[in-house]
Amino acid sequence: MIPDPFNRRVRLVVEVRDENDELELATSVFTAQGWRVRPARTGDAVGTDDGYTGLIVEVPLRGSRLTARSTACERLTSLAARRKIDVWVREAKLIRPKPAEPNTTYHVHHKVPDGAGPALRWLAEHWIAVGGWDLRHTLHLRGEYSEEQRDRALAELERRNIGGAPFDPDVHDIRTSIGPRPRDRSADPRRGAILIAGVGAVVLVSLACGMVLGALTTPWRFLVLAWPAGMSWPVGKWVSANEPRPWLVRLGIGCALVGGLTVFGFFWAGAQPASLSRQLAGVLLTLLFGFTVLGLWYALSESWFSRNMQWFLPVLAAPLPFVLPWAGSFLHAIYLEDRFGVPADSVHVAFYWQYAVALRPLGLAVAFSLLLVAMGGWARHFNVQTGASGFVRWVLPLMVLVAVLTVTIDALDGVDRAADRAMETAAEGRRPSAYFGLQGELFCVRPLSPRIPVINGPVPTAHPVLSFQASGDTVWLWDPAPSRGEDSSRHALRLRAEDVQLVSAHGRHC
Repeated sequence: MIPDPFNRRVRLVVEVRDENDELELATSVFTAQGWRVRPARTGDAVGTDDGYTGLIVEVPLRGSRLTARSTACERLTSLAARRKIDVWVREAKLIRPKPAEPNTTYHVHHKVPDGAGPALRWLAEHWIAVGGWDLRHTLHLRGEYSEEQRDRALAELERRNIGGAPFDPDVHDIRTSIGPRPRDRSADPRRGAILIAGVGAVVLVSLACGMVLGALTTPWRFLVLAWPAGMSWPVGKWVSANEPRPWLVRLGIGCALVGGLTVFGFFWAGAQPASLSRQLAGVLLTLLFGFTVLGLWYALSESWFSRNMQWFLPVLAAPLPFVLPWAGSFLHAIYLEDRFGVPADSVHVAFYWQYAVALRPLGLAVAFSLLLVAMGGWARHFNVQTGASGFVRWVLPLMVLVAVLTVTIDALDGVDRAADRAMETAAEGRRPSAYFGLQGELFCVRPLSPRIPVINGPVPTAHPVLSFQASGDTVWLWDPAPSRGEDSSRHALRLRAEDVQLVSAHGRHC
């Protein structure tokens, strides 16, 4: 059996009852899972209890290294319990990959001509230091940069030619890419932690200085520029410490990094007129977005979805052009017919508004569903599904269904809230806000004869009425007067356009 894609390897020392049948059964069962199984050798120095023998089982897993060992043990013991195999996990160890060997990349560039003047030489040296005048030829050597390694690189380039312009030591030279000095992996790990803390402090303080500069108006705010001015040199020196470079290049690198962070903070503060609480809410929303994106990656990568995405997405997206207009017309019909008593087919709405009104609940439903799928992805990353597979297989889909139904109910409530706001605004004599292409207008009705046919009349002439379409043979009006009862759909009036004259109204009286 080919194991599933994995990024962790856990090696287990397993004790099995020292019987040939038990050993063969355990080996065949574990091997069928795609696990590597071998007997414990003398060099493994595995001590077992009496009546047991040792096996070395390697379990490949996908997910976090924090839960890899416990997950591997649980999978093996659960499998052994189902197959009634007498085993005992004596030791579990996460196999870490060998650290990458440090290497140095040398870039071939033109030398400064011997006859160049001081100004031209100065410009050429600085241009070469920032990556200019290269031949697009690189050499990669194992190990960290040193003068001995540099001489070895020059000798290797001089004696070998793989095509193109050959390396000429009289006109060519080599340099390394700009970067910090390689860190000694055998050094005290506390130095690495201090370095990370220092880099984080520089980034945060530089951003804070820019935010203070953009948020305040007092002249004292320019004092915060002392931080980026003072940190540009040490930052540039640290970033370009892997090879000696001109001091102006180092200073420019530091100014670009520290100054860029400060400028970003300045523009961020200037573009945020909202209060600090609103900005904090924006930061939390950004963190939630990042949580969702990473969770979706953990949930969908190397999964059934990723393996069948080429046909699953087209099948999922194909009904949208037909479902969205239907859902939009359904919401428009609820707004007009259920709340205002006006037939939906009597009001013309542009087709794009049918898409727009349906996209909001659809977007919310998709967002909630993706958030729940992201939670399942984090559960998969930390191997929660091993001990709680029912949550992932049954509870999570039910939660997605509940979220979709909740958003659907909220969309229907939103239609009611929008209709209530429009009714209250019309009763106050003001033009109500549009609801995705449905724009109501206030009119005063002037009958053209003393007796006109009206359904659900009489026609009010002392106060304005609401109309969503003031053209056509039949006119539907909505009377905001509370005397017509609590059922808002009974406020609708139907009459012929040739019997009345509609005049734009402003205020509560005609």
